[in-house]
Amino acid sequence: MAKTQRREQVKQAKQTKVARATAEGVKPMRRVQVTLGDLIAAAFDTVGGEVKKVARVVSSPTMTLATGKHIVVVG
Repeated sequence: MAKTQRREQVKQAKQTKVARATAEGVKPMRRVQVTLGDLIAAAFDTVGGEVKKVARVVSSPTMTLATGKHIVVVG
């Protein structure tokens, strides 16, 4: 029960964060078409070439919010 309650709290916190950013009048970003390869290359540039860290960045909840897609790295 505690685990389920914690998940709900985390989910609610994420929704609140997005709603707050929208309510504060954040200027909408321009839509850009980016390939998966571009995302992976940018992650390598940011992290510094460690494959496990790149996989963690690409499949992170923040990346899911930014892209609107959940990326799963297998392997």
